[in-house]
Formats: sequence, C-alpha cells, structure tokens
Amino acid sequence: MAWQSSRYMKYPSSIERGRFPSSPGIANEKCFVRKEHPCGKYFGASKSCFIACPSEKKLDPLLALISEKLSKLGIEASIAVKERAYGQDIFCTKICGRIIESRFCIVILDDTIKKKAPIPNPNVYFEYGIMTSLGKHIIPLQKDRLKLAFNIQSHDTIKYKPENIDSELERGIREAVKVSEAKEAGKTVGSLATLGLLRRMELAGFVPASDEWFLGDVIDDTGFKGFSHTELGAYAYVGKIDTPKDLGAYLDDLDIVVYRTERKASSLIAEKKALEKKMKSLQEGPTISRYRLDLELQEMDARLQDINLRLKYMDTIYIAFFARPDLDIAKFIESAAKKLLLQKRYKLAYSQDQKLQFGDITIDHHLTED
Repeated sequence: MAWQSSRYMKYPSSIERGRFPSSPGIANEKCFVRKEHPCGKYFGASKSCFIACPSEKKLDPLLALISEKLSKLGIEASIAVKERAYGQDIFCTKICGRIIESRFCIVILDDTIKKKAPIPNPNVYFEYGIMTSLGKHIIPLQKDRLKLAFNIQSHDTIKYKPENIDSELERGIREAVKVSEAKEAGKTVGSLATLGLLRRMELAGFVPASDEWFLGDVIDDTGFKGFSHTELGAYAYVGKIDTPKDLGAYLDDLDIVVYRTERKASSLIAEKKALEKKMKSLQEGPTISRYRLDLELQEMDARLQDINLRLKYMDTIYIAFFARPDLDIAKFIESAAKKLLLQKRYKLAYSQDQKLQFGDITIDHHLTED
C-alpha cells in the first residue's frame, strides 16, 4: 500500500491503481471527513453488514428479513437508522466507522413519497457514497416501481418485489459472503505504519518534499514519496510495500518515474545552457544600462545556482522500498534492478532484515507495523 496522508496519495489514483486500503486487517490511518483526524478503524474487523436505509416503518419487514438471513450466516446486521446521529464524532463512530469495519454493505434506495412525488433520501445516498469510496462490496436494493438516480443507473441494483425479494437477497448475501471470505483468506498481517517510517526517515536526515518540489509532478500520480538529504547530496523516491499487489504497481511506476526524471534533467540542462549563453552575450556586448545589466545578471546567476544544485542532487537518486518483512520481494528487486541497469543516476535500495540502507545511512524499521 502506498503512502497515505500525503499529496502523493490522492483517492482517484488509489482507485485507478487498485490500491484500495479495504482489505481485511488494513488500518484506515486518517479520517477523510476531518482530514488531519486519526481514524484507526480496521477494514473488515467486525463480522457485520452495514445497512443504509431510510427511517420508515414500512421497511421494517424488509430489514427483519435481511437481519434473519445475515444472522443464519453468523453476520450481525448494523442498521444505519438505529445508529445515525450527525454530530461529527458520533458520525465517525456510528456510521463511517461501522462501514469501515463491516465485511460488506447493503443499501436500500427506496424513495420517500410525499404528495405523490418520490424524494431520494440524502443520508442514504451519502452513506452509499462512503461505501463506494472505500471499495466496499455493496448490495444495492430498490423497490421495483421506483427509479434510480441518473448517476447510479448503471450500477447493478436488485429491483425487488414480493415475489423475488427472498431469493434475490439470498443470492446477493451469499455472493457478498463469498467475496468477503476470499478477501479474508488473502488478508495481510498488517501494514507498515506511515508515521513511524516518516519519523525514522526524518531522524536519518531525510526531508520530505514540499508541495512546491520541482520533481513533484514526476511522482504525484505514483505510489512514491519524495525526499532530499543534504549530507548525501541526493534525492530519494521511496515506496512502501504492504501487499503483493503493490509489487506490480511499483514496477509500472518505475518506468514512468525514470522517464519523467530524465525529461526533467534534460530540461534543466537545456535551461542551464541557455542561461549561460545569454549571460555571456550580455557581458560581452551590453545593450542596456549597467544597473539593469547587473540586476539581470544577478537574477540569472541565482537561477543558475539553483539549477546547478538541483542537477547535483539529481546525480544520485535513490529508488528505495520499505517492504513488510513477510513479503518475498526477491523477484521484484531483480526486475527493478534490470529496469535501472543502464541508468547511472539511480541507486536501488530495499528492505533487508527490516533495514534500509542509503549509502552509509541505515534506517531500521523494526516495529513499524500497524
């Protein structure tokens, strides 16, 4: 799993790259409602099914049927209308937290009818959105004569009526259980704790890249996080490997990161040559006042020094990977080394005995699992 709580880990990228943190046993590190608030809930930690539905008495028979079918399979029904209370702390605990901890979810999309007009329930759709964003397996239900909102009409939804509700629920729940059990069978022991790793990097002299870092666009849609180190005079692109799926994703990232970095280096070199040529031209044949000339030369010299410093740091770029100790990454490292074989500026570093070596600097990441 890539780094979290960072500009380099945006939810759309996670979705595209298949890195949802929703596998059982993985912790949700930060609340995505209150951005800097720690969450700490574990995906799939409870043998429960979260049910989002309108608070209407006419749904009681349906909820009773769902609860009965879940109970027979040893799954607790966690019904939102019994939990809902929209103070933020209560929402996190009673709604979002229950969704995270559930094995799968059911959402009842029945509209409320007022003056013969169907009115969708905003709470239910909000909870449906949370389930979707967290990559949960969802069983959507809606009464047969009602219409889905336009933006979810493509979703596979059970259109229920008295004749089919029993069999459709049975099929949907058993399929959901099958999917959740498959996830459970492949769950990881734990994930490397982002905060612990960042602190150990900091203590070793690595400075996390800021939002304005000139190489930010090289890695901003990848799983890498950027660092610089003054003593080493180097940059580092650092990955965090928590699951076997991350191995293939990082190999894909490596190709594009190297390509973009080389383009960035070529651009800096071209800019440097252009500046040096312009400075020489101004010094040999000034066509402006001495004051303006000195001012321009100072500005160009400052930019030239900045470029030289960046290029100096770019002479050595560590491609480094923290990996969970129980993962076999030998073939991954072999493939990564082949990709970097002809690239002089890159140094490959990776976890060995829970230690990561950057030149003479060693980072020990024992006991940094969630």
